[in-house]
Amino acid sequence: MEKSIVRLLITFRVTKPIIIPPFSAKVSKLILHRISNQYVKISQTNRLFKPISVSPIYLDDKPLLKFSDESTILHLQPERLYSFTCSMIVDEDLPIHEVVSLERSEVEEVFGAKALLEQVKIDIRNFSSLGFGRPKGIRMDFKSPVLLQLPSFRRFKRGRYVLFPIPSLIIGSLVDHWNANCDPKMLIKRPAFLSMYANYLMMESAYNLKPVTIVYDEKKKIRGFMGWVFYDLRKCRNNLSFKRVMALLDYAQYVGVGKSRATGFGQVKVSCTY
Repeated sequence: MEKSIVRLLITFRVTKPIIIPPFSAKVSKLILHRISNQYVKISQTNRLFKPISVSPIYLDDKPLLKFSDESTILHLQPERLYSFTCSMIVDEDLPIHEVVSLERSEVEEVFGAKALLEQVKIDIRNFSSLGFGRPKGIRMDFKSPVLLQLPSFRRFKRGRYVLFPIPSLIIGSLVDHWNANCDPKMLIKRPAFLSMYANYLMMESAYNLKPVTIVYDEKKKIRGFMGWVFYDLRKCRNNLSFKRVMALLDYAQYVGVGKSRATGFGQVKVSCTY
């Protein structure tokens, strides 16, 4: 059965001032639990590369996060408008009311207040429609902390995290997620080759990146990177591999990159220069 990628952009306000957790994606997940049967079903599964991605809460396109060197407490105010996104990979024939229920515009008990849904935008894509044509350059904006990990190696039981968007790690994380969730006919063969190919195709020409440590909860702090990078795309003769990399970078806008995408990490925006 064909698979579709459904992306929700939810805009809301709260009925009174509230304090929220230091990692605001927990608010996004709470609202989704109340309005999406499919989100509840997917989030309860225990599998690698879950077919779901959730963003933190945004205020004026800025994610609400608490960094380790800050003492501020995150608040939501009733006079302000907030938003977040959620992407789910579902069967093409799944009724839209299973993805999101629009029967009620109020969500009860969101950290002591009601969330009033102002707008729900729905974007649906098929895997076969993903891609960017033949741009000359790609800019990736990392909107929430990215957790890129090298694979385990010999005596090292766990891979280490990398604080720079190395193309092979970006594409490798996307191939793994793609192959775990796409239709069988859309499987990408030779993923290791495509990841290595990306290192030669995507050449960093400018960047503004910053290592960040964010507070996830009272006990856990997580380190990643945020910012942006611009890649010049080198001319190549392998058109099929080029198209696959472009499809994966488009896919990244829906599912994110790196680890823990279902909990708010690795959210990206991709733009092209032609």
